[in-house]
Amino acid sequence: MIAEFDKTGLLMGKLHRSLRRNYDRQLKEFGLTPCQFEVLVTLWAEDNILSSELGRRVSRDGPTITGVIDRMERKMLVKRKRDSNDRRVVKVVLTPKSKGMKKQLSVTNKQILERITENLTSKEINQLETLLLKMINNVEAIASNS
Repeated sequence: MIAEFDKTGLLMGKLHRSLRRNYDRQLKEFGLTPCQFEVLVTLWAEDNILSSELGRRVSRDGPTITGVIDRMERKMLVKRKRDSNDRRVVKVVLTPKSKGMKKQLSVTNKQILERITENLTSKEINQLETLLLKMINNVEAIASNS
């Protein structure tokens, strides 16, 4: 029999893969990857942020977020903007195209979230969010101590 801890890890992995496949399918019509969608959601909440801060918020390292931003620039979804006082400082800003996608992508995201939580009560969803945040904090604490 699989130990409870091992079972939890396996279930989290299975959930992650299932969510990824679902988001891949839904976002394909917009020409986006799940990571690019995360970037847009982050920028819709706060536009014009440092590329390093954007990477931190979507949990991607420097080289990875640079590649994501490169691809999103080619799709005309974001622009890099250099600070006028310090050219080393690069901020990422939304374009009119990506701003115009917000409403439909928000609807799509809401539909996905409603489907995957349809059998959960509000209390269970709140408990799940609390537990996931605790786990994220634990993982980030481990990473920062490495």
